[in-house]
Amino acid sequence: MPSQIKRVLIVGAGMAGLTLAISLRRQGITPDIVERQAAWPVHGAGIYLLGNAMRALGSLGLAEEVARNGTPILSQTILTDRGRKLTVIDTASVWAGCGPCIGIRRADLQAALVKALGDSEVRFSTTIEAISQNGQFATVQFNDGASRDYDLVVGADGIRSSVRKLVFGNTQPRFCGQVGWRFIVKCPQGISGWTLFAGSEQAFIIIPVGVGLAYCYSDLSVAHAIEDPIEGRLERLRSRFKGFAGPVQEALAQLTSSEQIHFGAIEDILQEPWSIGNTLLIGDAAHGTSPNMASGAAMAFEDALVLSRTIGAGVNSAQVISDYTEARIGRIRWLHEQTHARDRIRNLPTSVRNLMSRFLAKAVYRKNYLPFLTEI
Repeated sequence: MPSQIKRVLIVGAGMAGLTLAISLRRQGITPDIVERQAAWPVHGAGIYLLGNAMRALGSLGLAEEVARNGTPILSQTILTDRGRKLTVIDTASVWAGCGPCIGIRRADLQAALVKALGDSEVRFSTTIEAISQNGQFATVQFNDGASRDYDLVVGADGIRSSVRKLVFGNTQPRFCGQVGWRFIVKCPQGISGWTLFAGSEQAFIIIPVGVGLAYCYSDLSVAHAIEDPIEGRLERLRSRFKGFAGPVQEALAQLTSSEQIHFGAIEDILQEPWSIGNTLLIGDAAHGTSPNMASGAAMAFEDALVLSRTIGAGVNSAQVISDYTEARIGRIRWLHEQTHARDRIRNLPTSVRNLMSRFLAKAVYRKNYLPFLTEI
């Protein structure tokens, strides 16, 4: 009978990879961790953690530290681009039995995870050149010429996953019809929670992230992905949102250079199946979504914890992968369905979308997140 999993390779040191490594170490399994970047990767600027993300972090003993370094988000306010209030959602009551919602800088969240990882070695500037299945294990060839056998290879390397490409071929993420800009500034006056200014085919979100700062996310609906070169980016961003309300102008006025602004196309992917042989994808590598549901980090944390728990059950890799997939697939499919529905609502005529926001947003919010209130 095939033995239980002892040798694990985690490819990617982002949210999913770090969480899995921390959880495995606490079960007495020390995984190998490789990361293609030369140093700790920090993508984007800030992050909004929903209650189920904080519940997952709480199971690792990290919720208090993360909450201390961020700020609680008790409500979501939706306004028109000119600042007319459409609705306020009491998020604190929705997530009350789960955990607080927190806004935090990505760098601060990552620092908490890295600290919890302890003295585990992460091999930076390391990529996977090939993965081959050899009986009950997978043989991995690294870019430095070395190779090693593993009971389980976990691709936690993001939506542009190299592991996914190696085992499933050239499967590409889908462009979601949006491009986005992200940056951090001092929190504008009057902003105390998640705040959305919704315009025609564009939106601007401001989220407090602690120490007097705010994470700003703005996006634009476009038929095809566009580029926004660094040169002149700030001026173009100000021009695109020049008609928006005062807090948006206050945020944009604080920027002094284009280098402060992260830009990228919004993409998603739902790779099914998630595994071949002893290789498994988790997090965005398997099921990345647009940020419309703000659930990417939560799903990464949950993936890692469920996988770690399944590995800890002491069964072989085939059973681990089967049990893990059964535990996660329904939740992930629901997330994609709800995200796509929200993305479609965004593109409705402005008057229709505003009416829906005024009268339906609270009920829709509760429906969207209902399955995630349940413990994993």
